[in-house]
Amino acid sequence: MLEVNGVKFPLDRKYYTKHDCHVWLKVEGETVRIGMDGFLTENAGHLNFITVDDEPIKKGESIGTYESAKFVSKIYSPISGEVVEMNEEIIDNPRKINEEPYSSWILAIRPDDLEKDLGSGDILGSEDQIRAYIKKEFERLDPHDE
Repeated sequence: MLEVNGVKFPLDRKYYTKHDCHVWLKVEGETVRIGMDGFLTENAGHLNFITVDDEPIKKGESIGTYESAKFVSKIYSPISGEVVEMNEEIIDNPRKINEEPYSSWILAIRPDDLEKDLGSGDILGSEDQIRAYIKKEFERLDPHDE
């Protein structure tokens, strides 16, 4: 487990950095589960509403939206593929993501070309990569925080 500024990041998954969307992905056999990371849940406030599409998805495209106490934003897919399962419990009660971001997956996707998507440079897996990225994200939110 990696911890940066009090926010935890399990190292058994990877983190998508494009669009500042803070999505994690975890490979589980033939599917990949995706959810929102601890940085997002710590900084967005309580999640009130989530919508997701069940259409075939392309990496980097919006697959839905979320609304928090602070703003509305898009959820972007870290991989291309077919949605094989939606976590209705989380969609009906998105605040569970705030409580347990890493067990509260949103979608399960059967990837088209997982190796290609993972090798694209915008998905981080090593502890050093994740730490550097999250530190930059904290600086982006509060550039005066040392």
